[in-house]
Amino acid sequence: MKNTPLHPTLVGMKSISLGPLEQQVMSFVWNNKKCTARDITNHLNTEREIAYNTVQTIMTRLVEKGLLKRELEGKTHMYQTLYKKKNILSSIVNKTMSGFVSQFGEDALIAFVDGLDDISDETRNKLIKKLQKK
Repeated sequence: MKNTPLHPTLVGMKSISLGPLEQQVMSFVWNNKKCTARDITNHLNTEREIAYNTVQTIMTRLVEKGLLKRELEGKTHMYQTLYKKKNILSSIVNKTMSGFVSQFGEDALIAFVDGLDDISDETRNKLIKKLQKK
Protein backbone atom coordinates (compact mmCIF):
# COMPACT_ATOMS: atom_id res chain seq x y z
CA MET A 1 0.00 0.00 0.00
CA LYS A 2 1.36 3.37 -0.99
CA ASN A 3 1.82 6.34 1.27
CA THR A 4 2.52 8.47 -1.79
CA PRO A 5 0.57 10.87 -3.96
CA LEU A 6 -2.45 9.40 -5.65
CA HIS A 7 -2.56 7.48 -8.88
CA PRO A 8 -2.68 9.82 -11.92
CA THR A 9 -6.20 8.59 -12.62
CA LEU A 10 -7.32 9.95 -9.27
CA VAL A 11 -5.36 13.16 -9.55
CA GLY A 12 -6.94 13.93 -12.92
CA MET A 13 -10.50 13.25 -11.82
CA LYS A 14 -12.72 16.27 -11.29
CA SER A 15 -14.03 14.55 -8.20
CA ILE A 16 -13.28 11.30 -6.49
CA SER A 17 -16.56 10.00 -5.27
CA LEU A 18 -17.43 6.75 -3.64
CA GLY A 19 -20.98 5.57 -3.40
CA PRO A 20 -22.20 3.92 -0.19
CA LEU A 21 -21.49 0.39 -1.44
CA GLU A 22 -18.05 1.40 -2.72
CA GLN A 23 -17.32 2.89 0.71
CA GLN A 24 -18.32 -0.35 2.42
CA VAL A 25 -16.15 -2.40 0.06
CA MET A 26 -13.14 -0.10 0.51
CA SER A 27 -13.57 -0.19 4.28
CA PHE A 28 -13.57 -4.00 4.23
CA VAL A 29 -10.47 -4.17 2.03
CA TRP A 30 -8.60 -1.61 4.16
CA ASN A 31 -9.40 -3.66 7.26
CA ASN A 32 -8.49 -7.01 5.70
CA LYS A 33 -5.51 -6.03 3.51
CA LYS A 34 -6.21 -8.68 0.85
CA CYS A 35 -9.49 -10.36 -0.02
CA THR A 36 -11.73 -11.84 -2.70
CA ALA A 37 -15.09 -10.64 -4.01
CA ARG A 38 -16.58 -13.68 -2.22
CA ASP A 39 -15.09 -12.49 1.11
CA ILE A 40 -16.73 -9.11 0.65
CA THR A 41 -20.05 -10.61 -0.47
CA ASN A 42 -20.12 -12.84 2.61
CA HIS A 43 -19.35 -9.87 4.86
CA LEU A 44 -21.98 -7.61 3.27
CA ASN A 45 -24.59 -10.38 3.38
CA THR A 46 -24.43 -10.28 7.20
CA GLU A 47 -25.94 -6.79 6.98
CA ARG A 48 -28.18 -7.11 3.91
CA GLU A 49 -28.65 -9.37 0.92
CA ILE A 50 -26.38 -8.55 -2.00
CA ALA A 51 -25.55 -10.50 -5.14
CA TYR A 52 -22.02 -11.71 -5.82
CA ASN A 53 -22.18 -10.17 -9.32
CA THR A 54 -22.99 -6.77 -7.80
CA VAL A 55 -19.89 -6.97 -5.62
CA GLN A 56 -17.77 -8.03 -8.60
CA THR A 57 -19.01 -5.01 -10.54
CA ILE A 58 -18.16 -2.67 -7.66
CA MET A 59 -14.70 -4.24 -7.34
CA THR A 60 -14.07 -3.78 -11.06
CA ARG A 61 -15.11 -0.12 -10.82
CA LEU A 62 -12.75 0.41 -7.90
CA VAL A 63 -9.92 -1.17 -9.91
CA GLU A 64 -10.76 1.13 -12.84
CA LYS A 65 -10.75 4.14 -10.51
CA GLY A 66 -7.25 3.16 -9.42
CA LEU A 67 -8.21 2.44 -5.82
CA LEU A 68 -7.79 -1.34 -5.84
CA LYS A 69 -5.29 -3.73 -7.36
CA ARG A 70 -6.50 -7.08 -8.71
CA GLU A 71 -4.20 -10.09 -9.05
CA LEU A 72 -4.97 -13.60 -10.15
CA GLU A 73 -3.89 -16.21 -7.60
CA GLY A 74 -4.64 -19.61 -9.01
CA LYS A 75 -8.20 -19.26 -10.27
CA THR A 76 -9.18 -16.53 -7.82
CA HIS A 77 -8.89 -12.77 -8.15
CA MET A 78 -7.40 -11.20 -5.02
CA TYR A 79 -7.94 -7.52 -4.29
CA GLN A 80 -5.94 -5.12 -2.19
CA THR A 81 -5.87 -1.37 -1.76
CA LEU A 82 -3.31 0.71 -3.56
CA TYR A 83 -3.45 3.65 -1.15
CA LYS A 84 -3.90 4.23 2.53
CA LYS A 85 -7.32 5.37 3.66
CA LYS A 86 -5.82 8.65 4.88
CA ASN A 87 -4.46 9.47 1.40
CA ILE A 88 -7.79 8.80 -0.31
CA LEU A 89 -9.72 10.79 2.29
CA SER A 90 -7.27 13.66 2.02
CA SER A 91 -7.58 13.71 -1.76
CA ILE A 92 -11.39 13.65 -1.65
CA VAL A 93 -11.54 16.46 0.92
CA ASN A 94 -8.94 18.58 -0.89
CA LYS A 95 -10.74 18.30 -4.24
CA THR A 96 -14.13 18.95 -2.65
CA MET A 97 -12.97 21.97 -0.67
CA SER A 98 -11.06 23.38 -3.64
CA GLY A 99 -14.22 23.11 -5.71
CA PHE A 100 -16.28 24.88 -3.05
CA VAL A 101 -13.71 27.63 -2.60
CA SER A 102 -13.32 28.21 -6.33
CA GLN A 103 -17.10 28.40 -6.68
CA PHE A 104 -18.04 30.31 -3.50
CA GLY A 105 -14.80 31.88 -2.25
CA GLU A 106 -14.13 32.42 1.44
CA ASP A 107 -17.82 31.93 2.21
CA ALA A 108 -17.32 28.21 1.61
CA LEU A 109 -14.59 28.02 4.26
CA ILE A 110 -16.64 30.05 6.73
CA ALA A 111 -19.66 27.80 6.18
CA PHE A 112 -17.44 24.75 6.74
CA VAL A 113 -16.09 26.16 10.00
CA ASP A 114 -19.61 27.13 11.12
CA GLY A 115 -20.56 23.46 10.75
CA LEU A 116 -17.90 22.36 13.23
CA ASP A 117 -19.87 23.22 16.36
CA ASP A 118 -20.10 19.62 17.55
CA ILE A 119 -16.41 18.67 17.38
CA SER A 120 -14.45 17.82 20.50
CA ASP A 121 -12.03 20.25 22.12
CA GLU A 122 -9.19 17.90 21.16
CA THR A 123 -10.15 18.00 17.49
CA ARG A 124 -10.62 21.78 17.64
CA ASN A 125 -7.10 22.16 19.10
CA LYS A 126 -5.65 19.96 16.34
CA LEU A 127 -7.32 22.15 13.71
CA ILE A 128 -5.99 25.32 15.34
CA LYS A 129 -2.45 23.90 15.38
CA LYS A 130 -2.71 22.93 11.70
CA LEU A 131 -3.91 26.41 10.78
CA GLN A 132 -1.11 28.05 12.76
CA LYS A 133 1.47 26.03 10.80
CA LYS A 134 0.19 27.35 7.45
